[in-house]
Formats: sequence, C-alpha cells, structure tokens
Amino acid sequence: MTLLVWILYICVIGVRAATNREGNHSTVRSHENDTVLLPCYVEGAQTRVRWWREGSLLADSFEQKLLSPERVTLYSNGSLRVLHVQREDSGEYVCQAIRPSPWGHVTQVHKIEVMYPPSAETVPASGELEVNLGEKVEMQCVTKGVPAPIISWRTKDGEIPLLDARPQLRFHADNRNLSDRYTCVADNGVGDPAEAHIDLRIRYKPEIYVKKPWVHAYPELRVQLDCTVNAWPEAKVEWYFNNETLKYTSRIVKHNAGNDHSLLIRHVKTTDYGAYLCRASNSLGITEKIVELSEIANPAVFKKESRSTSSTSYNFIWEVDSYSPVIEYQFWFRKYRRGSGGEWRKLYIPADGSDIASPVHVRSFNLTGLDAATHYEAVVLSRNRYGWSHPSEILRFHTEGAPVDSSENSEMDGDQEQNRIAVIQLSSMSQHYLLTEDTNGSMHNRAQALSLILSTLCSLILMRNRFN
Repeated sequence: MTLLVWILYICVIGVRAATNREGNHSTVRSHENDTVLLPCYVEGAQTRVRWWREGSLLADSFEQKLLSPERVTLYSNGSLRVLHVQREDSGEYVCQAIRPSPWGHVTQVHKIEVMYPPSAETVPASGELEVNLGEKVEMQCVTKGVPAPIISWRTKDGEIPLLDARPQLRFHADNRNLSDRYTCVADNGVGDPAEAHIDLRIRYKPEIYVKKPWVHAYPELRVQLDCTVNAWPEAKVEWYFNNETLKYTSRIVKHNAGNDHSLLIRHVKTTDYGAYLCRASNSLGITEKIVELSEIANPAVFKKESRSTSSTSYNFIWEVDSYSPVIEYQFWFRKYRRGSGGEWRKLYIPADGSDIASPVHVRSFNLTGLDAATHYEAVVLSRNRYGWSHPSEILRFHTEGAPVDSSENSEMDGDQEQNRIAVIQLSSMSQHYLLTEDTNGSMHNRAQALSLILSTLCSLILMRNRFN
C-alpha cells in the first residue's frame, strides 16, 4: 500500500528526484514551484538520518521536536522532500546517515538549482552614455538567471558580430555614426529573453552640408537658401550676410525642421545679392559654410542623354538655370588618364536662343575631331548679362572603343575637384577656340566665327596704320 501511494505521488505532483546511490555529487534542476525529492540511499543497518543545508540542520530522524522549515519533509526512508521550491532554495543539501559499528557514518551531497528566466540591467544604470568623438566607449550588461544567460548585443542594424558572448562592449568612438541604441539580450532558455538598452550619443562639433553653395535668383522672385547641420549637442544655427548678423523680417524669414535649416527671402532685391554664412555652434566648436546668392546663372548640369555619336565625336546635352537669358558657354575638354591629364582646350559656344523666355536653358553640342577609343573629361560654364557662372561638375566620357572606366561618371572625386579648380584658374589665360557644330544653328555659329575673324583683322590693320 505504501509503495502505491509513492507511485501516485510521483505521477500526480511531478517530483524531481536526485539519484545518488554511489555517494557522488548530484544536481537537480527544477523550475520554480516544482517539488524536489532528495533521496538518501544507505546500504546496511541505518539508525539515524540528518539533513543539512549551508551548515544549518534541516531535519533529524531522531529529533522529532526539531521543527523543519514549512516546505521541507523528512520521510522514514531518509528521503527529503522540498515542496514548491523557490530561488532561495538553491544550494547544497547534505544527507548524513549515522550507522552503528562496523558500518560507520555516510554522507551524500545533492544540489538544487532552481531555474528562472533571465534579467538584465545596464551599466550605466541610467541607460544613457555620452562620450566625445574619438574617446573610448565602455558599456556593460549585468544579468541574472539560472542557467547563466548567454549575452548578445545588437543595434538597429542587427546583431553585433562578436567572438564570444560578453557582458561588456569596448570600442573607440571614431565615427559619429556609432551613436545608436545598443541592446543587450540575455537568454538562458527559460522564459523569454531579457533586454536592456543603452543609448550612446557621441558629442562632436557641428558639420554643415550645403547642397547648393551657389544659388541663382532674380529680382522680385522668392528664393530659399538651405544648409543641413549635424551636431551633438544640438547646434545653434544663425545666418550672416556680408559678415554681419542677419536681421530677420517678414520678407527674410528663418526656418528649421530637424537638421535642415533654411533662409527664405521673399521678393529678392538687388541689395540681397552676396554671401550668406550659415554658422552652427555648440560646446565643441563652430562650423561655417557660405551660400552665394547671385544673378549669375547656376552651374550647368550635364544630362544623362549625353552619348558618343561615333568613334571620333560625342554629343553633349546640358541644362542651366538662369532667369536672365544665357548669352554663351565656355566648353572645356581634355584627354584624361587617372591621376593625370592633357592640356585643357576651351571653346566658346553661342546660346541658341530658342528658350530665351524660360528660366531653364538646355543646350546640345556635338564635339567632333576626337581621338578614337580615348577617355576625356569636360566642364561647362555659362554667361548671362551678369557674368560667368561657376563651372559645372566634371564629366568624364569616352569615344567608342575605349575600355569602360569605373571612375567615369559625373560625381566629384579628388581628381575632379583639382581639375575643376584648374579650369577656374586657367579660364582667363587659355586660348579661345571657335568651332562649328553639327546641330541646328551651325550657320549662325559660322557667321559669328567669321565676324570675330574680320574684327581681329580690322584691329590689326588699324594698329599697323597707327604705328606707321
């Protein structure tokens, strides 16, 4: 009958029992609120059994008056039952069997591990960390749980690849883009993983990006100057005009939306033309960028439709924003090899006048006489009644048969920037080449060429008569 009761007890309650007949150390892993049965198997005569935990006597078969903890029961066969185990029940339990001679005393050691879900806390405890750009970053995740949790880290971009599961992250803040929320994830297979967050902010002086450093405007129209500012701590942004603090009015208004700062000028006046300074400052420094407002045309932009038309020619299409009609263009070109280039040649190309009423001027030009299978680069400037514009971005191109160069595009790199500066410096010294084109209006170009030649001859004749 007693055996049947024990079988029913094990099946209904779900007892977790340690098996340790050889006297070796055994471990019982249990969830909270489970019941654990710790056996004490001793061969031979047995007269007395004692159970100890962490140096404290829990039960004694000979001391009936000893009050065991409420959830602890000692059975007649020497086994110890711990009911509804809690985290604090984890630890070593020692069974001491006291036997008469000649058997002597026997001890058995069991260990209870009460498993529970992980928890995680951050160091710093606030979950916020600020360092200066270039400084060392140290963040830590303190976890609890049984079994010991496995730790991983992630950001919004996904899990951070680490060689091992580590509670600490150390790295240098050598890039402001490392500012992010760093999440520590602790997982031990019991319950859901635990998470803790550290928001890292990297302090750096303001950085300013100006998409259009040169803005074309026309009197009585409205115009907007823009600059994008990134900084931490957040920067204070002010606008200056001709090195003086700008006074805001109902006509000149400052706006900002997040990192984007703009200056809106309604009904542009001639006195508004000049250099506008976008200045951003925080506790780490000051950064400035200039936006020029002018009646001079915006730099030309080469269109993607530009293409090679033969092994020795290339057709260019560019677009210019100018409220004032464009009078003529400077077209610069030269042979190009990575890291070096040939001598620049400059051509004057008249405007065709077909879009005189539009603020957007599109020009097509077919350059002939090029070498076959050769790489070139080109740049365009435009002139309206107020003067010459800034150069366009460098366009790299090739005639048919040339190998494709990965650097051939209209994006500015180091070589292109130096080349464009060279164009500006040479623009007042280079030879002027007139040329005819294979597009509509070729007769007009020839007439202008002939006119300039005749004018030059007349000047030479007049100078000769003067000195004679």
